[in-house]
Amino acid sequence: MRFVVTGTWINADFWNMILFNSIFFYSMCNEFSQIFQLCQFVMENSQHAPLIQATLDTLLRFLNWIPLGYMYETKLISTLIYKVCITTEKRNVPMFWKVSLKCLTEIAGASVSQYEEQHVTLFTLTMMQLKQVMF
Repeated sequence: MRFVVTGTWINADFWNMILFNSIFFYSMCNEFSQIFQLCQFVMENSQHAPLIQATLDTLLRFLNWIPLGYMYETKLISTLIYKVCITTEKRNVPMFWKVSLKCLTEIAGASVSQYEEQHVTLFTLTMMQLKQVMF
């Protein structure tokens, strides 16, 4: 079976592949929602350092393919900047700085014009927090 799309012949296998990829992506996004909620909960509520470290490592691995809305339309950036990256238990703890900054760098690398304002805010807040810690 063949279809004509703007003057080009495309076979049914092509459409099946497009449909499969769309369903797969939709399914992964839905499943990631649960993973993201768990990561967010742990980062906001846990005081257990190894659990926070494992959560940040997991989040870092997912950041290169998750929908941009999870990065820019949630509390993820502020959580990384204010709760995890800079302060833990009301004092400066460098334990999570490295992986937190890697996460923030990954988010900054996914910049899209739609989220330009949030991208600038991410950079500004990160620099302000780092300045407070270092000086």
